[in-house]
Amino acid sequence: MVPPMAAAVVEKPVIKDERKREKEASKKIKKKSKKRSKSKK
Repeated sequence: MVPPMAAAVVEKPVIKDERKREKEASKKIKKKSKKRSKSKK
């Protein structure tokens, strides 16, 4: 069993990395969605 405190310390940096990746992915998705909206018109 892993102590809850140790697990929390390991999870925190991973969550930050995931948030950064989500922000980068959302930016890419927004750019793609803009291109799609233009193509529809």
